[in-house]
Amino acid sequence: MGHEIRKADKRHPVVLRMEGLFPADLGGYERHRTRKGGDLGHVDETRSNRNRRLIGGEDWAQRAIAEIESMRAENFAKELEGLKKRRRKAELAKRVVEGPKDPWRGTRHGPLREVIITAHQDWFTAFDQGNMDDLFGESREDRFEQIAVAWLKDSFGDDVIHARADLDETTYHIHAIVMPRSQIKDGRKMLQPSKHPLIKDYEKAQDSVGEWFSGLGLKRGERRKQALREAVQKHREAQKAQDKDAEMPVELPQHVEHVSPREWRERKERQLAGREASVGKREKEAATNIKIANAVAAGDPQVLAQVAQPDGKSAAARLFGKAFATLRANSRKAAQKEARGEVQAQFDEIKAADDAIVEAAAALPEAARKKIVEARKSLVGRITALKRSVHKWAKSNPKDGPEV
Repeated sequence: MGHEIRKADKRHPVVLRMEGLFPADLGGYERHRTRKGGDLGHVDETRSNRNRRLIGGEDWAQRAIAEIESMRAENFAKELEGLKKRRRKAELAKRVVEGPKDPWRGTRHGPLREVIITAHQDWFTAFDQGNMDDLFGESREDRFEQIAVAWLKDSFGDDVIHARADLDETTYHIHAIVMPRSQIKDGRKMLQPSKHPLIKDYEKAQDSVGEWFSGLGLKRGERRKQALREAVQKHREAQKAQDKDAEMPVELPQHVEHVSPREWRERKERQLAGREASVGKREKEAATNIKIANAVAAGDPQVLAQVAQPDGKSAAARLFGKAFATLRANSRKAAQKEARGEVQAQFDEIKAADDAIVEAAAALPEAARKKIVEARKSLVGRITALKRSVHKWAKSNPKDGPEV
């Protein structure tokens, strides 16, 4: 990887994301890790041999699944033994039928956590001449990796069952899997993510990783959740005050959904595919429209016959059919038709206004209603006179006359 030789002019943030996983997701995770499945469109397979495991053996996923199955069986045996000792025969029979349960509480996120650590691509490719480590030390990727592994072990201990570095994608990044083992009061073994403060509190995790990587010139990510909490607090205070002079409630910052790089790329690829299909369709329609427009301008008889009676299927026919019909019509008749259309539109507006007056008057007291009836007499006369004129035009041109 080439490096840009320059003096570092800004501090990039270290990026930390955590995504929930269920044990059933580990199979798909492994297929993607070994580049045997999943979205590989962004992967440079010529460099996949450079990817390396940092924590855990090659069979880490199989070991994790076997351990979870063992927890499930041991917990079930302890439950049955406890119910038997307390002579809870009905409960014992029920639990035997139900069978072993998953060793975690119901959660939409899953009991495991995938941790992703990286930084901006520019940071990895930069070369700071004033930095002794850049001049004489290890590569930035190696230094980043060492701190990441140390932070993972310090933060999650033996619960970090796997970590790897990916070097075959656009930006160097590290994946890790945390399996948060715990034992509750009744002796059951459970997977409990909240046992780790950095999983329980997102801001603490960002503070911690920012502090660890500050020695590399990286900084903590934006305090989005803290900003959201402060904005919500100000919003509530303004509502409680109920004072006209109080400051208007602040606009809440938009929630930023953290997604894995794989999910983000898949979403973008679907958007691009849909956009390309839409653009292709519009380009095809535009080319057809231009072709027919040129034929109409040149007076091509075949095209004129086609667009003279649009079948509703062709976008070009819909565009030029009406225009062609207007060009065929006698200019005098066209002018008369346009005038009749304007009169019809004005008549419809007046009639609609009169109908609205009648409807509104029905809801008023009798005295007010009488006043409206008197005021409306002159309007009714004008509507009637206008209606007669419209009828005369309709009789002289029954085909084109407006309906009244």
